[in-house]
Amino acid sequence: MAIYVVSGDEDGERGGAPVVCIEDASKRCSDFSRGKLVWTPLLLLVPLVLGLDKINPRYIPLLQSTFKFPQSLGILGGKPGASTYLIGVQGDKALYLDPHEVQQVVNINGESQETSTSSYHSNVIRHIPLDSINPSLAIGSYCRDKDDFDDFCSRASKLAEESNGALLITVAQSWRFLLQTASNNSPGGNLGFQDDDSVAMDVANEAGNNEDDWQLL
Repeated sequence: MAIYVVSGDEDGERGGAPVVCIEDASKRCSDFSRGKLVWTPLLLLVPLVLGLDKINPRYIPLLQSTFKFPQSLGILGGKPGASTYLIGVQGDKALYLDPHEVQQVVNINGESQETSTSSYHSNVIRHIPLDSINPSLAIGSYCRDKDDFDDFCSRASKLAEESNGALLITVAQSWRFLLQTASNNSPGGNLGFQDDDSVAMDVANEAGNNEDDWQLL
């Protein structure tokens, strides 16, 4: 499968809500198949930081909703002092597996019909309150084909519309379209930097007139 680690910009360096760029996803599938296929199975990983010391409660309902996506693989996350693999939710609790639990290796023998699969399962139900998970986490999704990816994008876009400003994921056809939209929506058509520069100039002017009161770092 192709792997797409979603980020906030084309270079993978900007913060903010990660953007699922459809053109990027298509390119990763094409690169993975060396140009032989238009689309391949795709693993989407969406790293997020949803707070400082603890998770911002605004994001909890949105995280719960991601488990309803048929493409959901769960969440790579943690709790104080430990890593966890969140596989589902029930009420205000997250169900998880412990990735550090040691299991017996399974010896798969084509001649035997009685291979034990007990180590693929767990007899212990582990859960943690959602508001106690580490704010640094990654949402995992698996899209088996293009239709599955389109369905994921549709669900993610709907979730963004319902987020009331607490975005987890946004979807865009291309970075060029996203930047053009941002430019059109900002004062002066320059992504909003003009306002920040104007404020900086005002501060600088005041600093020049009141050297004892201001120090610019």
